[in-house]
Amino acid sequence: MRNPDQLSLLKRQPELLPSAIEEMLRFESPVQRGTFRVTTAGIEIGGMSFGPHEQVSAVLGAANRDPDQFPDPDRFDITRTPNRHLAFGLGIHFCLGSALARTEARIGFGRLFERLPDLRQSSDTLEWNQNTLMRGLRTLPLSF
Repeated sequence: MRNPDQLSLLKRQPELLPSAIEEMLRFESPVQRGTFRVTTAGIEIGGMSFGPHEQVSAVLGAANRDPDQFPDPDRFDITRTPNRHLAFGLGIHFCLGSALARTEARIGFGRLFERLPDLRQSSDTLEWNQNTLMRGLRTLPLSF
């Protein structure tokens, strides 16, 4: 909704919906903070020093905006390839429900855009949940 050029492209080329969903997941990752660990001794990670007994956390939302992985990471691009985001985690921490979530998104957004072709955001004021673990909107004012 905040990228009308991309929405227009998706409406002209609905076959881009799976790619658009992957970009939505990368751009506004639902899980922001992954597992955390507490250091047992001093350690350096990525040029940052941590003392003993400090908490270190993987921030998936930040990883999904890494300019080394995603050229122009703050640009929403439904044609982005490759798009190897971490919205569902990785390895043993990969979300078991990822296939279901992608299927629900494909069906839900597909039907939404099909049935409400004039759907638009009716306010620039968005209210987000105040949570550092899960990211999501509390409200999304729409008109159709």
